[in-house]
Amino acid sequence: MNQKEFEDLVKRLELSSRKNPSVYKLRVALLAALGYLFLFSILASSAGLVALVIYVGKVNYLIIKLLIIPLALAAIVLRSMWIKFPEPEGKPIRRTDAPRLFDLVNQVRTATNGPEVHKLLLTGDLNAGIVQRPQLGMLGWQQNYLLIGLPLLHALSLQEFRAVLAHEFGHLSGNHSRFAGWIYRLRQTWSQILQNIQHNRRRGAEVIFEKFFNWYAPYFSAYSFVLARVQEYEADRCALQLSGKQVAAQALIKMELKSCVIERKFLPDLFKKADEESDPPKDAFTRMLSALSEPIAEDERKLWLGQCLMRRHNYDDTHPALVDRLAALGYTDLKDAASIEEFALDESGDTADSQLLNFAPADLIGMRNRTWVERVRPQWEQRYQFVREAEKSLSELAQRAESQSLTIEEMWERARFTVGTKGHEPAIPILRELLQQQSDHAAANYTLGEALLAQQDDAGIKNVEHAMLIDMSAVPAGCQLIYGFLTQKGRAEEAEKYRQRAQEYYIEAEQARIERQNINAKDHFKPHNLPAEKLRHLREQLAAFSRVRVAYLVQKEVKHFPDDPGYVLGIIPRFPWYAFTTNGACQKLVEQIASQVQYAGYTYIIALEKNYRPLRRKFKRIAGAEILKA
Repeated sequence: MNQKEFEDLVKRLELSSRKNPSVYKLRVALLAALGYLFLFSILASSAGLVALVIYVGKVNYLIIKLLIIPLALAAIVLRSMWIKFPEPEGKPIRRTDAPRLFDLVNQVRTATNGPEVHKLLLTGDLNAGIVQRPQLGMLGWQQNYLLIGLPLLHALSLQEFRAVLAHEFGHLSGNHSRFAGWIYRLRQTWSQILQNIQHNRRRGAEVIFEKFFNWYAPYFSAYSFVLARVQEYEADRCALQLSGKQVAAQALIKMELKSCVIERKFLPDLFKKADEESDPPKDAFTRMLSALSEPIAEDERKLWLGQCLMRRHNYDDTHPALVDRLAALGYTDLKDAASIEEFALDESGDTADSQLLNFAPADLIGMRNRTWVERVRPQWEQRYQFVREAEKSLSELAQRAESQSLTIEEMWERARFTVGTKGHEPAIPILRELLQQQSDHAAANYTLGEALLAQQDDAGIKNVEHAMLIDMSAVPAGCQLIYGFLTQKGRAEEAEKYRQRAQEYYIEAEQARIERQNINAKDHFKPHNLPAEKLRHLREQLAAFSRVRVAYLVQKEVKHFPDDPGYVLGIIPRFPWYAFTTNGACQKLVEQIASQVQYAGYTYIIALEKNYRPLRRKFKRIAGAEILKA
């Protein structure tokens, strides 16, 4: 099942789940039970075969060798069924440390009919969650850990934090907890089984499991994905019932915006210090806590909220998009959701940690400060070195400009280094000069537009528009940039056009991705038209793979983004005559080529075997398609 088929299946299952949730959960349970049945049938078959040999009593060397295969399969299944859940990391909190926090947790747990909390851990994340750790693997005996992030307590009010707690307990309220936990553990089981199969290829395990997994795993993943997303909405309803519509929505928005504080303001400002300081600060986590507790400026709040509402859900994350979660709470359109701004950041009161904690967790803060330094040091040193090199290059380019005209590449390098070290404003004259010589330079147009908009000059819109016309890939960032500028200026109607344009781009981009990934014999192809140097580089890389017998490169004729080539690289693999090959062996070769080879553009790689074998004749008839023959 490819990505398009998976997403189409998820969409159909979402409709089915909404029509009859109970029946859908039953279908998920039956599908999960089928997985158990497969596992236990292998164990039963292995045990039966061994019992039969013992009963017959005729044991010789050949019989012992034959028994190795079922015993190995049984061992794989048994190891996979015993799942190890590591204990969550965090600072353990006792009731004497924070009695009001424990009282609030018990109050919310009782109100939501949630499970008992055995351990409460304080973490360094802007998040909260309940982790169930089965002490007997798939047999259960759950130990429940409530993880609460200190940054979360620092960012939210007491009422908002209460809504977040209700959401987390809502995931495991009532009988829902057993079912959700069971499904989660079964997903972990399949993950471990697949890993074990990869490690036991030579023992014949792959042949036994491959067909079942190729069918079962994608279907179970899709069914459980839909269920996980439904559970997010159910958990939001728990927050709504306990805290009310306004507070529940406020908590969702506050968490989104506080994430923006860290990602778009705090971290960029902090990393600016790498321009002058060779070592990262030793108190970054402490500074982040202070930044989270500070009120967000009104212009930033409006800009970030508008951008968050532009996002749509994807199929890599079970969490729905903010706009969908707000709609489920009763804010059914963007205008209604925008009215939440009036109360979304009421930060006049105390934060949750000041009301719930009797102590400052110095050990946790100190540990997070140290780990942050260790984690960012390579990136920090890279930025520090970049600034040194950029300043040197800028000096050399400035001297060269005094005696001769710079090339377009040199002018762009000068502009790029100027923006990277000194900001947008000093780069404006350089960018203007560059565009006088080459008006269709997409990157220069975009950067000049970005610089002008930063100076509150709406002439920059024209430059960004021109960049998006030249380079379609600039549309999402360009629309977001212009949307933010117009929103700040109070030009909501104009801004809305760019929001819609970005959405239309994402829709067409998704259609283009599906179009390029869905390859069959009915498609039309044409010569790749790859420049000679890039073609030579691709051939050299493919020649390093001894398993590649023939390689074809063509372009697929596409409707969406036709100016952006969609290449298809068809591989005919080569295996020894005595080797037993499977779909998995061909797929492994494709994955190796995909991860280790550099391409000139979007390239979809297929092995021209089985379902793709009819494409061989098509590719052979295209001039220049055969780029490698061993």
